[in-house]
Amino acid sequence: MFSWFLSHSPLLYFTQSLWRDEAFSILVAQKPIPFILQNLTFEPPVYYLLLHYWIKVFGTGEIAVRSLSLFGFALATVVVILWSEKLFKKHWLSWVTPILFFTNPMLVYYAFEIRTYGWYTLFAVLTLFAYQQNRWRLFVLSTILGFYTHTYFLFLFAAVGLHWLTVHRRKLANPRLLIREPMVASSLLVVTAMLPWLIHIVKEAGTLKQSWYFPVNWNLVRSVLGNMYLGYEGTPWYLWGFTPNLSLLLVALFFLAVSKKATRTRNTIFLFAVLVPLAIVVGVSFVKPFFVNRYLIGVTVAEVFLVAFAIESVKNRLFQKLFASCLLLFAFGFNVWYPSQHAKLNIRAAMQEVNALKGKNDVILAQSPLIFFETIYYAGNSTNVFLYNPNAVPFPWYVGGVLVSDDQMVTDLPVYPARAFMIKEDGSYTIAYRAPVASLAQKP
Repeated sequence: MFSWFLSHSPLLYFTQSLWRDEAFSILVAQKPIPFILQNLTFEPPVYYLLLHYWIKVFGTGEIAVRSLSLFGFALATVVVILWSEKLFKKHWLSWVTPILFFTNPMLVYYAFEIRTYGWYTLFAVLTLFAYQQNRWRLFVLSTILGFYTHTYFLFLFAAVGLHWLTVHRRKLANPRLLIREPMVASSLLVVTAMLPWLIHIVKEAGTLKQSWYFPVNWNLVRSVLGNMYLGYEGTPWYLWGFTPNLSLLLVALFFLAVSKKATRTRNTIFLFAVLVPLAIVVGVSFVKPFFVNRYLIGVTVAEVFLVAFAIESVKNRLFQKLFASCLLLFAFGFNVWYPSQHAKLNIRAAMQEVNALKGKNDVILAQSPLIFFETIYYAGNSTNVFLYNPNAVPFPWYVGGVLVSDDQMVTDLPVYPARAFMIKEDGSYTIAYRAPVASLAQKP
């Protein structure tokens, strides 16, 4: 019973094997602070600095390091609870909205990943909250921290700026009024703080000629709102038939959320936070691909609030409660069904076997850059772990080349009795070596 519950609930995200990017996060965070600040290509340093000190206190165990992301998501939920009380007063939506947030499949999945997204979510919530509540110091701080947590936070900032310009468009004709606006001063501070990293990105832009981004197509455009709400990236494949319909439903709900004139200004900031980042990133991706749904997790935050506002806009109280109940039941049901469909590769099991079988003189060779970092993590001792690279191909920068040096790659197998445990991309392994006779025959 417990094993079933473990594999059919978000607890699976907490306990499953690490994947490549998570292992990369840990390996980077274990480096000295100067390395973190000077060697990251496009990833800003805030999350890695947090993880660096978190590891010093709690260690590098799977649950320990995942807890940092979960802590960020928990703080975001606390903010949503307090914010909902301000938005909905004593209405029951003041407690339903945080539940919709806390059970959203996209947010839940990335709340457990050893990446930036739990804290990205927190700073997105804080930025939207601060803007909507006119808390300008908090707005500046959360926006800067958000941008230095993930570069794509820039698009959320752009959405907020465009919303302000739309709402206050009459003031644009009077520069004196603009200068006095707290939003203008706050935005200038934010842009000034962003400039060093933006300059860094421009300098590194040439490396983008080689990347792993996939082109977008019209099927993605039709599905993108649903994909963002569920955190769906293509597994299992048959959800591509469902997410376009969910996207249509979300369009209807978003229209309902901004239909009332009395709450339109309050609610449209969330519509901007959904549409502007998606329009920019998906639109540009038809020319130069750089869309990844988790990179725009702030969109999902805004979607949750728009859904709550749509419920609020329903006039009949019974229909309101039925609608909210259906949404909550869907979220709970999806979070029971989806984890087993979206599980990460269980490289941990293979590495446990390898560690038990490996002798003192044996080595572990990852057969692909795509399995190298988790191989290092689960090996325990990285000194006998190498990338098997017989063709001497340069390590791809976008996989994490900043962590890999030439002495971590080998072009040949060891000579027996030393053996190589060859770790494959699918999580399996084989044992290989060169025979001593063949080795002697090669000598002059």
